[in-house]
Amino acid sequence: MHDSLARPVTGLERKMLWINIIAIVSMAIHDADHVRQAIDDNYIMPIRVAAILFSAYIPLFASIWWATHRRLLWATTATALVTGGVLLLLSFVHLVGVAHIWAPLGDVFGMWGVSYWDMRVDAVSWIAFLLLAVSYSWLLIATLRIRRAVMATVSGPSRQ
Repeated sequence: MHDSLARPVTGLERKMLWINIIAIVSMAIHDADHVRQAIDDNYIMPIRVAAILFSAYIPLFASIWWATHRRLLWATTATALVTGGVLLLLSFVHLVGVAHIWAPLGDVFGMWGVSYWDMRVDAVSWIAFLLLAVSYSWLLIATLRIRRAVMATVSGPSRQ
C-alpha cells in the first residue's frame, strides 16, 4: 500500500471536506431555485449563464480533492475565494442588480442581471438566497479559522 494513502486524515481536513459539501449543497439549492425561476418565466438560460453558475462549483470540488490529499492551504484558499466571492456577487447581483453597472459587458447574468427587488421574486427565492448567504458567511469564517490554524503550524517554507 502507498504511504500517502495510509496516513490518517486530520480533523482540519475532515472539517474542510464537510465545509465544501455544505457549500455545494447550499449553492445547488440556490441554483435549483434559479432554474425554477427560469422555468416559471419561460426563460431559456443561455449557455454562458449556465457556465457562470457551474464554474463556482469547480473550486469547491478542487478544495475537496486538496483537503483529502493533505493540501489544506490550497483547499482553504479555493473555498475562501468561492464563499467570499459568492457573498460579494450575491450582494451585488441579487440585492443591487448589475445591469446598469456592467452594461458594456452585455447580458452577463441573463434574467438575473437585475435585483431580486426588481424581479419581484417569491418567498421561496428569498429563502434560498438567505440560506446561501447565511451558510456561506458561516463557511467563510470557518474556512478562515482553519487556514489560520494551518498557518500557525507551518514553520518555514510550505509545500501545501
